[in-house]
Amino acid sequence: MISIKKFIGKIFKDPKELIHRVRKENILNSRSSSFEDMQVEVSEQDGVISMHIGSITIQSSMRLDAPYHLELDYTQAMSMAALFLESPKEILCIGLGGGTMPKFFYRLFGKTKLTILELNPKVIQVAKHFFKLPISKRFNILQGDGIKYIKNVEKKYDLLISDAFEDYGLPDDFCTISYFESCRKVLSEKGVFMINLFGSDPKTPLYRDRINLVFDQQVLYMESSKPGNVIVFAFNEKNVEYSIDILRQKIKSLEINYDLDLMLYFSRLIKNNKRGSSRKIRFH
Repeated sequence: MISIKKFIGKIFKDPKELIHRVRKENILNSRSSSFEDMQVEVSEQDGVISMHIGSITIQSSMRLDAPYHLELDYTQAMSMAALFLESPKEILCIGLGGGTMPKFFYRLFGKTKLTILELNPKVIQVAKHFFKLPISKRFNILQGDGIKYIKNVEKKYDLLISDAFEDYGLPDDFCTISYFESCRKVLSEKGVFMINLFGSDPKTPLYRDRINLVFDQQVLYMESSKPGNVIVFAFNEKNVEYSIDILRQKIKSLEINYDLDLMLYFSRLIKNNKRGSSRKIRFH
């Protein structure tokens, strides 16, 4: 684990300069029990900047000389949502962090509009200051409660990314049947729901069961590492099926064009979800 105290000063030549600038923007505040008030810090090691929210756990990382590169393994696994999308018009992200996944899909789909909900205003401040977020009408960050947003919004989304974390894990409110039902209701006809779960959380199988229930068993999942993260994909379209060969061709294209290494994750996806000897992934 990276030590914040050891590496926080490397972003600027003078550690005092960093602390002064961050405090000036009201980023480093006292920790409280409310996620909105949690302390947000940054660290840097070997040219990689990381965000920490309320603990030393790394929430997001970005390579300074390649700000759109997917630095962490679980983000590379999450990029595979692109396999199931065809020219999406609207993407919704619950949780900003350093903006890694919104930035990836912003670059991948040149006409797609992204809406990002983030509860903690300090996360937004840090992400804008340090993580080179796009300045574009297609990249819209809203400070607010993601659960309330999806319960009230009338717009439909082609991809909904649920990546909301507290200091030491997923908030319980983002793992309920009610939450998953709300997520499905805001998906377009062929929309995809993706959530990032903790592999070490003993409740992760329960959360997967809930997603299976809400999405009528039309669910895929894979581990990014062990125990690592578990990435779950759920599909709004009924009786959907995917050719394994076509998915593999799409992966090769992503690997070449975006400097990714996805075949390991794809193999895990197939192993966890393939039924029989079919060359297709089926949910019926």
